[in-house]
Amino acid sequence: MSAFSQHIGGRVRYYRKARGWTVEQLAQEIGKSKATVSKYESGAVYMDVETLYGISRALNVHIKYLTDLEPPRQIEPGSASYFDRPTAYMYYFDGRVRRLVRSLLRFAPATDGGIDVTLYVGLLRFDDPMSCQHLFTGSLLPYDTITHMVMTNELNRAERMYICMLNPMQNHMPAVGMLSGIGSTPFFAPIAIKALISKEPLEESQALMQVVHLKHEEWELMRQNNMMVINRPSALSLT
Repeated sequence: MSAFSQHIGGRVRYYRKARGWTVEQLAQEIGKSKATVSKYESGAVYMDVETLYGISRALNVHIKYLTDLEPPRQIEPGSASYFDRPTAYMYYFDGRVRRLVRSLLRFAPATDGGIDVTLYVGLLRFDDPMSCQHLFTGSLLPYDTITHMVMTNELNRAERMYICMLNPMQNHMPAVGMLSGIGSTPFFAPIAIKALISKEPLEESQALMQVVHLKHEEWELMRQNNMMVINRPSALSLT
């Protein structure tokens, strides 16, 4: 059982469940037995290329999103980028459910010379990314002072996620930015959320909660300017 087979199997399981399909339904779609599909998903059996493409077509997911195992080497996006590691950790407070939400960002060199991004939203644990509530894929655009990420939900191409953040003054510090897109429950509407992104997992303490909550001065800026403004210095309290 290889790590690559387990990765592909986990992705197949994620997209199958997201479609609301049973193992038996997917097996019927690709002409395999239920037992064989279960072994594919656990990584116990290798998938040949034809089967992999068959699953990709059945689930209506591009094959690269089934096979994008995190590369073992470091990415080299350039000296201007804050993200010089394959992973980053994102936190935000969701007022709809009144709790801290943790998410994982993974970066990989793209074939066009850019940087691919995979965002696992709503994790129970960082070491189990496929337990995520939502999965987005897209690209990262790094600049001297600002980083942009634009991502799409592969299961619903109309659902996009955008992250805009100011790069920290010091490269080891967490970054503060804004995550925006379309919210679902309890309403379907454009939303913007203050988010904290770190190169390392952070202690989920009261200090972290204070950083991810909107501060009084940020509410004042919203009231005065009719726009959501996220200040860079708010992450300094974690260092």
